[in-house]
Amino acid sequence: MLRAMIVDDEMMVRTALAKMVDWQAEGFVLDGSYSNGQTALDALKDRPADLIFTDIRMPVCDGLELIDRVHAMGLSPYIVVLSAFDDFPQVKQAFKKGASDYVLKQEVTADKLLELVREARAKLPSAGAEEPAAEPAASQVGAVLGDVFFHNAEPRALGDLEQGYVIGCFFLDEVYREIPRLGGDVHATLTQPLTSLVMQMPQMKPSDGFYSLDVSRHFLFYSLAQPGRTVEKARSFFALVQKSWKTYMNISCTVGLAFPHKKPADVFYKVLEQAEINTTLRYMLGPGRIYDESYYTRFDPVTALRQAKSCMPFMRAVMNADFAGVERYKNELVGAMQDLPLAQGQSLALLYLYNLYYEIGFQDMQIAYKLGLDHQLYDRLHGIETQRDLVIYFTSVLRRIMEYFESNYDQQFPDSVLRAKRYLEDNYMRAELSLKEVSEYSGYNEKYFCTLFKKRFEVSYSDYLNQLRVGAAKDLLEKSDMRMYEIADAVGYNNVEHFMRVFKKVTGTTPKQYRKENVKKYQ
Repeated sequence: MLRAMIVDDEMMVRTALAKMVDWQAEGFVLDGSYSNGQTALDALKDRPADLIFTDIRMPVCDGLELIDRVHAMGLSPYIVVLSAFDDFPQVKQAFKKGASDYVLKQEVTADKLLELVREARAKLPSAGAEEPAAEPAASQVGAVLGDVFFHNAEPRALGDLEQGYVIGCFFLDEVYREIPRLGGDVHATLTQPLTSLVMQMPQMKPSDGFYSLDVSRHFLFYSLAQPGRTVEKARSFFALVQKSWKTYMNISCTVGLAFPHKKPADVFYKVLEQAEINTTLRYMLGPGRIYDESYYTRFDPVTALRQAKSCMPFMRAVMNADFAGVERYKNELVGAMQDLPLAQGQSLALLYLYNLYYEIGFQDMQIAYKLGLDHQLYDRLHGIETQRDLVIYFTSVLRRIMEYFESNYDQQFPDSVLRAKRYLEDNYMRAELSLKEVSEYSGYNEKYFCTLFKKRFEVSYSDYLNQLRVGAAKDLLEKSDMRMYEIADAVGYNNVEHFMRVFKKVTGTTPKQYRKENVKKYQ
């Protein structure tokens, strides 16, 4: 099998390219995707590639430098350059340096990518040569990690490792307070610099991996297959990353640690989940530390989070400042606490307050502290000696939260998704408004933002945007004599045919018919 790699600093581009082609069916193994030329070069030292798709503009080592250094290593892969419209001078340089082809990112489709892959396969001298199937080496496994992490490959692609990985989930403690300080482009001002700091550390090897799930959650895979590596050295490395981010970018984070696993195909995503869940110990024991399962003697976040479903109606009422709903659920909980033995009542109160702490602290830890939700919560609850005192404590914390929400909700504690929804409502009439712009305003990547938006408002982002625009169009149809193309432009559509299709889809009728039925006299 021939070997291919993707090099681009945009995670969404890497993910899209990986998904567009059935690489194995075309005679390729996709050895991995990399965020800059340097990480790709490190991987190439152990596992040469036959086909490379590379961006021109990247941090650390750009596409032109990558081409130079690949050839300096004595390698001659088929190189396809990914470019934007304004990159053509650099594309010409790339051809002079030995690139084989190029494609505009804006024009990449599944068919176009497949055409490029097949053309490369036909021209590669090793085309048709088959390698016997073998267990992946540690460096190869490192290259496959990203694909498995982003669900572009099955965990079985990792094989059965003799020693496996230590996995650290890095949760940025105050990320949503930091976003305004860092500027609007979160990827450029936050995620990319954090990634660069990690990837430039000499401790990082080709068998390791670093991937960002969203602006607040980042995962570091530390391979124990490298000679001399241990769990304690992994812990030391994670602490060094933690310190570097604080020193160079003033970013504080909590690390959740999950221990090595020898059969990644069986437990890969469970271990990822365990690492992430371990970061939530910051709510009980304090932020800015490294946590693993050894801390569960005081509090088990796994159980608490997995029981969170039972808390969701209550949580939704609190986070939406639904005071009537909160009062109703509070009365039910207080009744249960009075009827249960003290220990069970304490556990029930801890479950609900912990999940509140999780939701509020996720966006602003300082506000959580002000409201009585801090890492002393466990000790306070278990210091209570009577059901009466437990009810008093629970209701006092809840009252403090609701009083705060009533007076400060919009100004000081904005729900990031709600804030983005309001931004959408203020800007929907702009035809150039993009999902990327709105999701960055919320602090999430596009895919995760859409998931949260639908979960939060029970309607998809695109449907809600169309509802806003169609609602405004209906008002203009009823109250003005504007022409169809003028209305389309006024509500955010730069194509009148598209506007008319969307309008009919949403309302079941055409704009013309709607105007006829809703305006008694139209001139």
